[in-house]
Amino acid sequence: MSFDKLLAKVEQAEDALEARERQVAADFRVLGSTWRETLTPTRIVIAGALAGFLVGRARPVHAAGAIGGGSARWLQMASSVAGLVGALQAKFAAEGAESAAKGAEAEVAAAAGSPAGVTEAAAAAPLSPSERRYSADPAWDRPPVPAEAATDVSERR
Repeated sequence: MSFDKLLAKVEQAEDALEARERQVAADFRVLGSTWRETLTPTRIVIAGALAGFLVGRARPVHAAGAIGGGSARWLQMASSVAGLVGALQAKFAAEGAESAAKGAEAEVAAAAGSPAGVTEAAAAAPLSPSERRYSADPAWDRPPVPAEAATDVSERR
């Protein structure tokens, strides 16, 4: 192969690598947003209860006592770290709620000055997935449709 062909092949490989890097970065962004959306409080409580049940069934404290007590310190440290992580998550959530409240106050102040009650920026900005989840469903404004039975015979007479 000539030097020019090798150089072209290297450049092609570099372009492919950069495209893969961009794809991986996009995949990680999607994974992060999906992870945050799926960690609802109910699922966290269920996972904690299930983990507690499984740990209780394994009887780690009894096993730690039989080993000589050295493992009990590891269990204590693990529970302390879990408490610390929970406290840090609560702190970050409180800071996020505080900044969201400040942003909402600014939007209300800006909306009060406009004649329609909605700012142009708020009307043009797309909603994030979490905002869409908590916004009103337009289907609720329509009258309900009478239900039909799941059999061949209708419930209407």
